[in-house]
Amino acid sequence: MPVGMQEWTLTLRDGVRVRVREYRPEDAPALRRMFGRLSDRTRYLRYFGPTKELPRQKLRRFAGPDGKKRLGLVALDPEDPREIIAFVCYDREGEEAAAEYAAVVEDRYQGRGLGLGMTRLLVGEARRRGIRHLYALVLPENRRMLGLLRKLELPDELRWEDGVERVEMRL
Repeated sequence: MPVGMQEWTLTLRDGVRVRVREYRPEDAPALRRMFGRLSDRTRYLRYFGPTKELPRQKLRRFAGPDGKKRLGLVALDPEDPREIIAFVCYDREGEEAAAEYAAVVEDRYQGRGLGLGMTRLLVGEARRRGIRHLYALVLPENRRMLGLLRKLELPDELRWEDGVERVEMRL
C-alpha cells in the first residue's frame, strides 16, 4: 500500500470482513468491472438513468484524489481482493467547506451494512480534512439510500432540486 494511504476493515452484519482503502488510479479497471456487475435498477438509482458504462470523466476525476477536494474509498471483494464491490466518495468544487457525497454498492452486498460503514469512514475523513457539509442528490424512490443517510444521524435538511431530493448533512 502506498505511503499515507488509509486502510480499514469493516465487519458486515453477516460477519463477513471487508477491506476498505482509499481509491488509487490503478483501481479504474476494477471500478469499471464493478459497474458492469451492477443491476439495471442499481445503475438507475445511482446515476438517474439507464447508464450502461461508467463515465470516463468520473474515473479521471478520482484518478488523483488529493483528499482535500475529493476522496474516494473502495471496498475490496473478500473472495477476490483484485475486485471492487463498493465505492463511496466526496467531491467539492473550489475551496468551499461543502462537498457532494455519492456511493454505489454492488447488488450482492447491498443491505449488509457495507454502504453505511463506508459512509461513516468517509464522513470521518471529510471532517478530518476540513469539510463541514456533505450533500447527496437522491432519487425519491431510492429508499435504501435515504434510509442510510438517516442512519448517519447527522443534522440534515431535505429539499427538492430538479426532480431529486437534495439531502444536506452538517458534519
